Amino acid sequence: MQEKLSCPECRSPVAADQININLLLAKCSKCGMVFSFEDRVAAVVPSAPAMPPRPRVKDRGYIPMPPGIEAQAMLSELNIQIRWRNRVQGFLVFFTILWNIFVFPFAIFAFLIGELQILLFMSLHLSVGVWLLYTLVANLVNKTTIQATNQKLIVEHAPLPIPFRGNQEADTRDIRQLYVEEYVASTTNGRPNIRYALSARMHSGQRLELIKGLKNPEEGLYIEQQIERFLDIEDQAEAKEI
Repeated sequence: MQEKLSCPECRSPVAADQININLLLAKCSKCGMVFSFEDRVAAVVPSAPAMPPRPRVKDRGYIPMPPGIEAQAMLSELNIQIRWRNRVQGFLVFFTILWNIFVFPFAIFAFLIGELQILLFMSLHLSVGVWLLYTLVANLVNKTTIQATNQKLIVEHAPLPIPFRGNQEADTRDIRQLYVEEYVASTTNGRPNIRYALSARMHSGQRLELIKGLKNPEEGLYIEQQIERFLDIEDQAEAKEI
């Protein structure tokens, strides 16, 4: 038996191209209302059990949204935002402040007394101080936006470019799999600082790094989960994934 879907607000019939079966959402082209029709599916098939989340590799189960991440799924696109402020290392803040407290006053003093040779000698130290300060500010004010549609997957960092984290864009039809892997970002007192990256494996076999610098694996696994569900990509094991 066929069931025609109508808008609960204006009762107008909803066109097939305005219905997302995977998300159980629909949009009325007349009044613009977006609504869920999950209850109508249950009413049409009362004996069918509720559909559980898709099983994942290694029995990870459903990953809930971690703090600092926001996600919004619509009919035609998925938007995820990551704020980096809470992921800034305390050591980075301390070291940046300490480095610049010693370097910049000394450089200003050398400039005022006309000792340009000292400034030339300190150029490397000044460059490191500027780089540390820029990296710290970028992490404090930036957010990363991930937008997935049926055509494109776009990753953008704004308002400041983050060193070693470039914007990415890929055709969703070329993506075979998404996976999360860990890597050593830096070392503190000889101890490695582990971070996590979300990558895409293309049908060509190429690896495309989408996001890096995630503080815990749940952040990457949640983003992977949401994109794969939206694009209807079956979760498969990758050699280096966690």
